[in-house]
Amino acid sequence: MTSLRDLLAVILLLGALVLGGLWLPATWLQHHVVDREGFLSIAEPLGEDAAFQRSLTDGAVEQVLGSDRVPDWAAERLTPLAEDQLAELTGTGTYASMWAEAMGQTHDALFTPGASDVDVDFAPVIDGALSEAEEILPIDLPRPEDATVTVATIPDVPLVHRAGVLDPWGQRLGPVALVMAVLAVVIAAHRRTMTLLAGLSALGAGGITLLIATRITDIVPDSVDQAAFLGPIVQVFEQRLTTDVTGQGIILMGAGALVAAVGLALMGLHRRPVV
Repeated sequence: MTSLRDLLAVILLLGALVLGGLWLPATWLQHHVVDREGFLSIAEPLGEDAAFQRSLTDGAVEQVLGSDRVPDWAAERLTPLAEDQLAELTGTGTYASMWAEAMGQTHDALFTPGASDVDVDFAPVIDGALSEAEEILPIDLPRPEDATVTVATIPDVPLVHRAGVLDPWGQRLGPVALVMAVLAVVIAAHRRTMTLLAGLSALGAGGITLLIATRITDIVPDSVDQAAFLGPIVQVFEQRLTTDVTGQGIILMGAGALVAAVGLALMGLHRRPVV
């Protein structure tokens, strides 16, 4: 009966080890990827970066110059004008709204089965660029009938779909792991030894957390990590996860080491001979 109680306690601690290791990364994903507002809190400020600005505005330049109704000689003169106009746009509220719309669509596309396009309406921008050009060129430049630009195609990401399904459970993993660890110590026949093992379990959970945080780039598929438009955004999220979760994993390891030390001290006291 004693051995059965200890075996059950060890099984509970193994479960606590796994759940505790997944808890912090899963909670981070829930708050910053699955939750739309959390996603946008990281993604929207990226619009201030020059590289991300070009990823959005390059499509508008192509749309301005891609019409067959624009003569080649006019397109040559229009190119620098359009680029200058779009460069000025990046610091305006219009651009911020366009970037926010693109990021909102990106989030929705990540949780939509199959590949999805991210489309942005560049009508105000294109009209502004063409109006400025018409002040220099001796012709009226035609506006495209549809100024919607597909700035990216988001690939299917099954890993993100699963994260969405498990969303309600992410932040519950920690409390469940803690209950399992406490229950293991309570039901064990050798509680001092099990306290030591509980500490080692928390220490291991912290190690799993650190492994996920530091190796997240190996977990994310290359098809996502290196995708045009989406890849650089994903890499920013990977860096944020590493930064945020690494410190939390170290704290968890420290707590586990403390519990293990208490268990080891209790075992030492228990074995000390009575004088």
